[in-house]
Amino acid sequence: MKGRAALAAAIAVAALVIGGAYWAFFVRPESHSDAPAAAPETLAVVQLEGGVEVAGADGVFHPAAAGTRLSAHDRIRTADDGGAVLRASDGSTVKLSGATEARVDELRRELKRLALRGGMIEADVPDDPARLFEVSLDDQGGAARTRGAAFTASADGSGAIVGARRGEVILSSHGREVVIRSGQFARFQSGAPPEAPQPIPPSLFLKVDWPASPSRQKQLEVAGKTDPGARVQVDGHWVPVGRDGSYRAKVALPDGSHELRVRAADVGGHVVDEKSPKIVIDSRTDFTVHPQKWK
Repeated sequence: MKGRAALAAAIAVAALVIGGAYWAFFVRPESHSDAPAAAPETLAVVQLEGGVEVAGADGVFHPAAAGTRLSAHDRIRTADDGGAVLRASDGSTVKLSGATEARVDELRRELKRLALRGGMIEADVPDDPARLFEVSLDDQGGAARTRGAAFTASADGSGAIVGARRGEVILSSHGREVVIRSGQFARFQSGAPPEAPQPIPPSLFLKVDWPASPSRQKQLEVAGKTDPGARVQVDGHWVPVGRDGSYRAKVALPDGSHELRVRAADVGGHVVDEKSPKIVIDSRTDFTVHPQKWK
């Protein structure tokens, strides 16, 4: 009898061991796999105006809409009249100005990295020492990064300029770093180290040389100068600005009376608008002054 009792007890223990092992190796892992995964980080388009397009993994751009979500490697671009505001789950916001293109390079809770391919963005990043926000500014390693700041960055392929309104931003290029503090800006040319930070000027300079009027020419040139690093829009189109702040643009106008507008904007938040006097285009009239012929 004792032998039978001992055998029964041994069988019961073995059954418990086998059952426990089965639960540990098969049942528990299955229950873990059924648990919902953490939602991936995204950037949502919360505001937009004018022309705004996004492209996914296929690289094909299509019109964006409020609520569109961007993931890693997606791209977004705005037309000359466009603008968009992106918001991340941590409260960070990125505002894209007109004629701006950006790519989402990395999107994780502890790191968000955008690549500014051209144009201007305004970023507002909550203070958080555990999170890093970075903007790539050229193809040679130039970048701006922060763990909490409000700043504006502008890039045109030949260099970039960054201005801070709150917090600190580290601007790096060509193996050197500078710290931009609130109320300062700094710039770099691609392939060169950044310049020392300077105070943001209290105003923005803009000079416009308007074309002569009246004119028989239907294509006129508008030229002028602004502060280096500023962006310029002529007759609704953003145009290249030289390193010295000079700009030049051709404007096509039909016969009639016209008013042209030039706008400049900088990373300090300044915006200056200039409106031309009336410009008359009359391609049928000869405005040449001919000497009088006496009989």
